[in-house]
Amino acid sequence: MADFLNVAVFTAMLVGILASIAVVILLSQWAIADARLRGKSPLLVWFAIVFFFPWGLLAWLLFRPEPVGPANPRRPFRLEDYRVQ
Repeated sequence: MADFLNVAVFTAMLVGILASIAVVILLSQWAIADARLRGKSPLLVWFAIVFFFPWGLLAWLLFRPEPVGPANPRRPFRLEDYRVQ
């Protein structure tokens, strides 16, 4: 019975560790893509989200800027975008 319990605990720990690694990888991919979309440094956003999880993720979700580029219809009008040099 003790051997079965040891195997069950080991298996549960292994599954937990693998699930955590999978979540970090998926979260990292999303963070890098989202930072690029918003014109911020992907490395700094990734570092904040991974190493200060969950507070870094919460801070990024609350304070991230609007996406840049023509695909953002809510972006305010800026004359500099339309000036011809």
